[in-house]
Amino acid sequence: MAASKEHKHSTLQISLTDPITLNSKAASVTHWNRQEKKEWTTALFIGTMLVYGARNTMPLCAVAISQEFQWDKTETGLVLSSFFWGYAMTQFLSGYMSDRYGGDVIVTLAALAWGLLTLLIPHLAYLYQDKSSQLFLMVVLRVMFGALQAFHYPSIASLLGRKVDKSCKSHVFTTVISGTYAGNLLSGSLGSIILKTFSWHKVFYLFGFSAIVWSLFVRVNLMKQKIDIRLFYNGVVKTSDDVVSHTQTKQHSVPWNKLLRHPAFWAMVAGHFCINYSFFLLFSWLPTYFTEKYPQQQGWIFNVVPWVLAIPSCISAGYLADKFVAMGYSVTFSRKIIHTIASIGIITCLIAVGHTDTFNIALTFSATALVFQSFSTGGVLSNPQDLAPDSAGTVFGVMNTVGALPGFIGVYISGHILEVTNSWSAVFGSAAFVIATGWLLFLIFGTGKKLV
Repeated sequence: MAASKEHKHSTLQISLTDPITLNSKAASVTHWNRQEKKEWTTALFIGTMLVYGARNTMPLCAVAISQEFQWDKTETGLVLSSFFWGYAMTQFLSGYMSDRYGGDVIVTLAALAWGLLTLLIPHLAYLYQDKSSQLFLMVVLRVMFGALQAFHYPSIASLLGRKVDKSCKSHVFTTVISGTYAGNLLSGSLGSIILKTFSWHKVFYLFGFSAIVWSLFVRVNLMKQKIDIRLFYNGVVKTSDDVVSHTQTKQHSVPWNKLLRHPAFWAMVAGHFCINYSFFLLFSWLPTYFTEKYPQQQGWIFNVVPWVLAIPSCISAGYLADKFVAMGYSVTFSRKIIHTIASIGIITCLIAVGHTDTFNIALTFSATALVFQSFSTGGVLSNPQDLAPDSAGTVFGVMNTVGALPGFIGVYISGHILEVTNSWSAVFGSAAFVIATGWLLFLIFGTGKKLV
């Protein structure tokens, strides 16, 4: 009798695979070389620029949109502020997922998602005819948009914390973060031109399409994603290169009990909250300040000059922080001196703005305040990579959850102070007090040493 033959079945599957993800264990312990660092720094700078460009589409187009849909100021403010509800909700999740699956994977997937949503908003805005349903939908879309954009900064913190060596980590991080100010400049210039020349819809199309193109470019060219033919033969996975690894990224669970009990962690969180308080104050209230106090002056220059100056200021902060370390000073000293320069600079400028009646002086000091604001990125904002380099994304997400609160709480408090006192000096003075509090806490309890 002939021996029975065992029939082995094979299945052919074509999929889009990522060798970095497939061999993530090796990638997680290897720093970028000089060329890779240059390419990724440039790409992440552009991505950060697009994040803030897209984030500013609604504030930039708020007047045109509110006129078309007949929103009053309260309704417009509701739509604008709802971004921060979503932004605060997913910070921790974004940091955890970035540390778990890789910051490069998460930041590009998030860009695809919020880029697509940006493209769809001009169409979804007309889904309902009655005002209440339409307004509710726009609030929901803004919450979703904020939740998706919240994945960006924790992702790059996680990615850079793992892939950039200590000698230039601050410089690379602040160079990438300077894209924030480039994004404000881009939306304020090109976005304004498109809004005036065409319509508000085209502004959304520009940044939504650009985000999608950026994400695909990074995945194909930097992450080396390619079409990979996998042959599943008798339960064994083989590829055209026959080199697929099934190792998972080694997980580093964050010892929260130890971290939460350390004063340096809370000093970092407090410092970030207070610095962000001044940023959202300047970002949200300065246009109103110039319009009300200097109605005859042309304040449009404020939309350009500070953001141009903020970019080199942000980059120089990281360079200076790394320079201090190279000279033999501790990371703790580097972080604290950068944070001190930024905090004292912001405090001085805010007090000066609140007590001047001269347009040129007010414009100069308000612009300088934003320059010092951008300089602070080399201080407390870079601190999560010092305290927990293996879990920088998660720690950054927690820190940025608290840092997002001034986006609606701080702006509301400033408006309430203005309503009660009718005094801009009280508004800017209270902000200076908040910044001074955060500065002292970080100066006394902060550290640049690895805690976990």
